[in-house]
Amino acid sequence: MRTSGHHPEETGAPADVASGWSWEISQLADGLLEVERVAASFVDGSIGSVTVDRACLHQVRVRAGWMAVLLPAPESGAVYVEGRRLLAGDAVLLPSGSDLELLTHAVGRIFLIAFPGAGAGSRTRLHGPRWYSRADARASCLTDDLRAWLELQRTPAVQARLIRWWQTLTSDVQPGDGEGPALSRRRMAVERVRRFIHEHLAESMTLAELCEHAHLQARSLEYGFRDLVGLSPFKYIKMLRLAEVRRRLQTSNPAERSVSELALDCGFCHLSQFAADYKRVFLESPSATRRAAPHATAARVARYDAEAVAAAAR
Repeated sequence: MRTSGHHPEETGAPADVASGWSWEISQLADGLLEVERVAASFVDGSIGSVTVDRACLHQVRVRAGWMAVLLPAPESGAVYVEGRRLLAGDAVLLPSGSDLELLTHAVGRIFLIAFPGAGAGSRTRLHGPRWYSRADARASCLTDDLRAWLELQRTPAVQARLIRWWQTLTSDVQPGDGEGPALSRRRMAVERVRRFIHEHLAESMTLAELCEHAHLQARSLEYGFRDLVGLSPFKYIKMLRLAEVRRRLQTSNPAERSVSELALDCGFCHLSQFAADYKRVFLESPSATRRAAPHATAARVARYDAEAVAAAAR
C-alpha cells in the first residue's frame, strides 16, 4: 500500500484540524493500494477526502462532540452503505460518536465535512436532498465546492456556499428519516453474513454455516456477495484476515507476537499459504511489512487517524 496526504492549511489554522474523525481502510483487491487523503480546516470544523484506487472496506468513526456528513464524489465507482448504493447526491449524516462502514468498488473518493456538535440522534441517509444542486448553476454542487476548498480555491463565495450547504444539510434531517427502500432478500442475507463474518473473523467457517446463517442456497449467496462486495464469501474472508494481520504487523511489538502467531490469531491455519497470499496481495512479505513499520509511520495506510494528520500539518 502507498499513501499520500496533504493538509492545505493557512497560517493560523486551528491545530486540531480534522480531529473529528478517524478512518480505517482494508483493501479487497490484490496489488499496491494507492490512498490519497486530504484534510483542511473550515470555520470551526474541517473538510477532508479519502481516495482509493481499488475495492476497499472503509470504517469511519466520528468522535464524541463532533458530527459529520459523508458523500461520494460523482466520479467514484459504486459506494455501498449497509447493502444500499449511494447514488449521486446521496449523503450520510453521522451524529456524535457514531461509526459507518463503506464498501467502495474500484476507484472511490469520499468527501467528509465535520463540525463540533451532537447532531441527530441516529445515523441518517439523505437522498438527493435539495443542497445537491442549485437552480442557477448546476456545476456549483457541493462536491465541486468541497474539491475547490481542498485545492486552495478558497473564495468568499465558496466559503459562503459551504456554510449554507452545511446549514441546509442539517436542517434537511427530519425525525424518522429512513434508510430508503427495503433491501432485497438477497442483499439482506449478504449483510447478515458480512456481520457474522466480522464478528467471527478468526474462527473457522464453512459454506454450509454461512448459507444457514443467510437462509440462502450456496449459489444465491455467491451471487449476492459478488454483486455487493465484488468477491466470493471466502475471498472476502481471506482479504479481511490479511488486512487484519497487516494492521497488527504495523502496530504490534515484534517481541510480543511473531508473524506466525499473528497469522494464527487472525484465522490462518496454513502458514505457507498465508505467506504466499500475503505477498500476492500486498506485494511484500509479512516480515518486510514488520521491518518497515518502525521506520515508516506515514506508510501505515491501513489506518487513517485524523489526529495524526493534524499533528503532521502543524
